[in-house]
Amino acid sequence: MRFDHLHRGVTLLITWLGFGSLFMSGEFGLEVVIPAMLIPVAGLASSRLTRLAGSGRVAGAIALLAGLGAGWMAWTTTDYLLWAITFAVFLAVMKSLFLRISGDFMQMYALSFLSVMAAAVVNPGLSFGVLMLPYTVLLVFSLVLNNLRRSIEKQVGGPSSAPGDMDAFMARKGIIGRRFVAMTTGVTLVVFLASIGFFFLFPRMGLGFFSRQQRKPTAITGFSEQVTLGDFGNIADDQGVVMRVVPNGELSGSQVRIPLRMKGQSLDAYDGRSWRKTTAMRTPLNMYRDGVLRRPGADAPGEGSWMRDVYLEPMSGSVHVMFGEPVISGFKPPTGTLDDLRKDRYSFHTDFAGDFTMTGPDSSAVVYTVQSMPGPDDPAVLREAGTDYPERIRSLYLPLPVQQQGVIELARSMTAGLDNPYDISVAIESALRSGWEYSLDSRHGDADPLADFLLTNRTGHCEYFASGMVVMLRLLGVPARIVNGFYGGVRNDYGDYVALRRADAHSWVEVYFPGNGWVTFDPTPASALDMRRAGGFLSSFTSAIDAMRLTWYRWVVEYDLEKQFDFLAGLLSVRKSTKFGENVSFSDVRRVFRKLFNLPWGTIFGVPFGLAILFAGGRGLYLWFKPRGGLPAPVTGVRQYRRMRRLLKKHGIRRSSSETQMEFAARCGRGWPEAAEAAARVAAAYVAVLSDRPSPYSDADLDRDVALIGAVLADSRRR
Repeated sequence: MRFDHLHRGVTLLITWLGFGSLFMSGEFGLEVVIPAMLIPVAGLASSRLTRLAGSGRVAGAIALLAGLGAGWMAWTTTDYLLWAITFAVFLAVMKSLFLRISGDFMQMYALSFLSVMAAAVVNPGLSFGVLMLPYTVLLVFSLVLNNLRRSIEKQVGGPSSAPGDMDAFMARKGIIGRRFVAMTTGVTLVVFLASIGFFFLFPRMGLGFFSRQQRKPTAITGFSEQVTLGDFGNIADDQGVVMRVVPNGELSGSQVRIPLRMKGQSLDAYDGRSWRKTTAMRTPLNMYRDGVLRRPGADAPGEGSWMRDVYLEPMSGSVHVMFGEPVISGFKPPTGTLDDLRKDRYSFHTDFAGDFTMTGPDSSAVVYTVQSMPGPDDPAVLREAGTDYPERIRSLYLPLPVQQQGVIELARSMTAGLDNPYDISVAIESALRSGWEYSLDSRHGDADPLADFLLTNRTGHCEYFASGMVVMLRLLGVPARIVNGFYGGVRNDYGDYVALRRADAHSWVEVYFPGNGWVTFDPTPASALDMRRAGGFLSSFTSAIDAMRLTWYRWVVEYDLEKQFDFLAGLLSVRKSTKFGENVSFSDVRRVFRKLFNLPWGTIFGVPFGLAILFAGGRGLYLWFKPRGGLPAPVTGVRQYRRMRRLLKKHGIRRSSSETQMEFAARCGRGWPEAAEAAARVAAAYVAVLSDRPSPYSDADLDRDVALIGAVLADSRRR
């Protein structure tokens, strides 16, 4: 391949990779992405633009106008980062059309690197990591090519060269070979791997001085303090993973039962179209001796409780709902011994409804352990619970807006002849499961959507089923509430966990039984929920991608001092590696340092250093005793050619390694025409010796030619 084409092609690939890592964030529309990816292709053959008179001034004026426009948009929209990045992309696209000398290429690499730095902020996801390896390799390779281009410019593009010399030389083939490419790529990979080792082993300083490694949070419908009927239907097909769950301990994700039911928060007030939470007064959780956060006055759970490690993706908002299986007894906090040194510590709260929340940064994933207990499920006990409800329960979980007479009659007909809340709840649950259909496309109007679902349409998704059951129970005097959370999950065999997706967002019902608390009921048809599960090859492929994404987030984006000690502890066999990173204690830190101090550092560093010294010394001795290579100076033509090269070198003229002796002599002749024939004869004599042929000229003739060349060069210097 021609050198110029190779250099421009590699530069184009670097530009695409830099833009790709930026555009895969989803922050830029097609009106930016398409031109930015297509216009640099013209840079492969656009070097003639730089020769047009005034092209530089026109480009500068356009860049100035674009900068003013970007500044105005940033000021009016207050989205300064987005418009700063957009302007940098514009400059890179524009520069791609004006690549001629090595300085232009270096500016292009700088702009490309700015794109990558911006991508690290707006797109810290797995796609960024995938593109970084080829980007790093090609960037180093292109810098080597650019250095070669600069050397060529110095040797060929001097003031004495003809106008077309540079273009002709750049268009040559064979300037670099396969060994050059392989060696450069190998060196780049070694540097890349060394930088990875440096990343993992160099002490992390993100404690109280620098911010936590963060990424863009996601908004999840249904977990704010007000939810409108129909919201969950908008995310039913969204396969984005929200949380990952494994048992705490030595078990594996395959031993978590599926489907999982992870409760988020309950809503109590209904206005006919939406549900909202009125129990948002929060009480801090207390830390008990076993390291578990519980509500004030709560007892430790007895036998039969279980623990789940939860990796919760970043969520929008400063208040995060903490999820767990329906009867939550407590949490082990996501902060550990080293995390306590951070300035952005989390705080944990509960409310009257028994829901748990956490305040903290909204762009960090959270790892915590939730402790749950089996809920009351004995029908005989629940039937005997009675109806002696506390006044606070009545005031919160019985009020309703005025309901249509048809809804009241429907509730009575479903429960005719039943005299206790448990049987009433089971009857309504069973009736809705069997008599109504699950659908994501149903429409129920704005006047009274729930009445339309119950009396007319009879199709809807989980919110309508849960809301219908709660409303009918309240009409019959049974305290009930709607609960939002996640139900389902997909087992990920690659990462050994259960993944819950946005599509698993779900609503169900909790009914209050005196002396027992809240009991779960789910009127949504189970067959409809099973339809949301993906299967086959696509499921296996997405599971593998999600496991890779989780690894990237945990060990790159969120890699901090806590994880570094966890990594070293596993590397030094201080303790076993954990699923989601069990918090490191000070005892772990002491064991890690003790193990590090006891390593044979003299051997680790001494052996490679000694081998390097032996290698350098052996090579020096070899070169000292090695016979001198090349041609002996007394041969006719060799001495004169070397003398000519020394004379030219004093005038800044050096032969390139890719230039033949005759081409070198011809270039010198173009700079000093009076010495052209003499230089050609000296070079021809040297080439004849290289070809094992006798020199066509005598020593005396060649000595006169070299003297002539020296005189011409000396005369040109005096002038």
